[in-house]
Amino acid sequence: MANVAVTFTVECSCTEHGEEVYVVGSHKKLGAWDPLEAVRCTTTAENFPRWTSSPVSLTNGSRIEFKTVIRGPGGKKWEHGQNRLLQLSVPSHEARTNVAFTWGQPGVNEEDDRVSEMTGGFRRATSGGSEKSGPLTRMMESGSSMSRRGSRHLCKTRNGMVNEEMTRTPSLLLVDFREFQEAAVEHEKELDDIEERAKLNRLQRKMKSTQLIERMAKITDTVDPSRTVLLQGFNWESWRAGGGDFYNAVGRKVQLFHEMGFTDLWLPPCSQSVAPQGYLPSQLFNLDGSKYGTQQALEDLLEKCHKNGIRCMADIVINHRCGDRQDGEGRWNQFSSGMQSRPSFAGVADWGGWAVTLGDQYSDGSGMHGPGHSDGRFDAAPDIDHRHPKVQECISIWLRWLRLQVGFDGWRFDFVKGYGPEFVGKYCDKSHPAWAVGELWTDMNYDLHGLCYNQDKHRQTLVDWVNATGKKSTAFDFTTKGVLQEACRLTQFWRLRDKDGKPPGLIGWLPQYAVTFIDNHDTGSTQRHWPFPDDKVLIGYAYILTHPGVWSEVCDGSGGDWAVELLLSFLREAICNTSLNQIIIRANLCETSRTAIPVDAPVNIQCADDTLYLAEIGNPPSLRVALGPNYWTNGPSGHGYRVWVKRTGSTQKYSSLNASPEATPLGSPRRKKEGAVGLGPEMLTAETLKIMDVPQLQNLKERLQALLNATDAALAHRRANGSR
Repeated sequence: MANVAVTFTVECSCTEHGEEVYVVGSHKKLGAWDPLEAVRCTTTAENFPRWTSSPVSLTNGSRIEFKTVIRGPGGKKWEHGQNRLLQLSVPSHEARTNVAFTWGQPGVNEEDDRVSEMTGGFRRATSGGSEKSGPLTRMMESGSSMSRRGSRHLCKTRNGMVNEEMTRTPSLLLVDFREFQEAAVEHEKELDDIEERAKLNRLQRKMKSTQLIERMAKITDTVDPSRTVLLQGFNWESWRAGGGDFYNAVGRKVQLFHEMGFTDLWLPPCSQSVAPQGYLPSQLFNLDGSKYGTQQALEDLLEKCHKNGIRCMADIVINHRCGDRQDGEGRWNQFSSGMQSRPSFAGVADWGGWAVTLGDQYSDGSGMHGPGHSDGRFDAAPDIDHRHPKVQECISIWLRWLRLQVGFDGWRFDFVKGYGPEFVGKYCDKSHPAWAVGELWTDMNYDLHGLCYNQDKHRQTLVDWVNATGKKSTAFDFTTKGVLQEACRLTQFWRLRDKDGKPPGLIGWLPQYAVTFIDNHDTGSTQRHWPFPDDKVLIGYAYILTHPGVWSEVCDGSGGDWAVELLLSFLREAICNTSLNQIIIRANLCETSRTAIPVDAPVNIQCADDTLYLAEIGNPPSLRVALGPNYWTNGPSGHGYRVWVKRTGSTQKYSSLNASPEATPLGSPRRKKEGAVGLGPEMLTAETLKIMDVPQLQNLKERLQALLNATDAALAHRRANGSR
């Protein structure tokens, strides 16, 4: 078709000094809705308020939407109202036309012929004959009708009620289409993943396991360990919360968790259990029998978490299982699945005495295997034989059901010292979680002086376990917890550097598989089996927040670089409790960054003695952290430098509360080798005593008493042998 030279004339008197009028529209000659590429209109003192554009060459017969925008020093000001519609229909013998209209008034004049405003609903164009409908199409098909009102959509449901949230959404013609397309593609993927999960859930008992796992892998949101922050969302008493509706109680806090920067939420065991806390499971598929709430409430909670970008971890208790019936000899070793709603799961997890390890008090002797040589015992319930093929198959099916039906993303394996790590690797292979972590809680090394300095054997056990899973699972870093809380309790920061100059826990050897923490429902909470010292918790958080490993119970986010001052500022708001009513960190951490602390960042420990721990994290260093009593105060500072001044006025070099100035810390390998005994009173000054806190004074008292006892014993020995 022939082109027509179109001139736009607009009556607009609402401009201010420095502002100009532009015509922007759907045609590329009108900027394709980009106001920076719009057609400029000009005016003169004689013609104002009439603004006229230069002729624009448009195709005759084309249908064009447009409106006016004012640009000036203060930004852009769009004309309110519906988009104007220009249907070009110029006789072939004419080559030009004029389109006149008034700012803020509907309609246009094309050679004095009134052209109506654009009416009708919004239609989403389909492409390429694709059978998949996009998110907008799905919304319309689900019953939401849309009509145009001004420059926004007026969205109504089938019952005629206005959807206020959608109505507030700006017109699609006024948004960045590239951003909109990216968001639509992402939303489309989320919907496809949800549909795929539902499809796999329906087919999981009707298709081959290998095919099922391959398709599950494609919809798994695999974690980035450097950006993973796990919150234990419960404690030992949480089953009492909400009057048995714990899941809804958690659901009310999901938005808060998201705003604080948590990426993963660890939930309690969800199956029916003999004990209300969930750690004596019976009917694995019976989630309505849990003291925490119903299966539907749990599924609703997980869906809400996913909408807020939070993955959910299930507490997997499979070392042992409680029978719900007795055998003929009165042993509680008859197990039923608890599945009522899906016939295809009939018989899954219906076990007998054959599923119990040989030699167990609940065994009837019909099993195939005894416990492994390194398996720990759990006397409160029957120990399960994980080498039995049917046990492996049933647990794998149950885990896949938790992922596809219920919606869990990852696993926290309970009491893994009770069965071989190779089974954890197998179950991860069969269920393809986003990630997994194991609770391998073993005894640390102690001697007559207390916790040993060298804990290599303890952390080597963690390394061996992770490797034996095929590195399919991480492990809670119990070594770091044990060493850190002892170092903080006794102010013995020399414990935080091993003989090779590395952190002494799993983070020193295998940081990408180490999950650091301060306390959990066993060590702390109301059980307090092995709690972190209450008055030292913030020091502990300062350590694990700034060191490698996956963080547990503390927050992370994305944004600017870390700074020690920022870290300490939100640590002051910490609450030493993992319960939902007393969340751990009250600060908003979403604008802080962990990009400067990769999960396997190197640690350069510059000082580790009784009174001070100083380390730089990263290569090149991106963070420096200092732990220790407040013996130092800020001195002179300026661009590129800062000085800290020691508070004590003593001229003596003071490096340890339990050693002479030249000595190494008591309990360290060097001191033990040299046979150093204790603390001489010549070390003490009035200034030294002033800066000691209560634990240090108690420590000093105990060591002086030990020295006195040793002296008395030596004197008694000499008297007994007749010497003076």
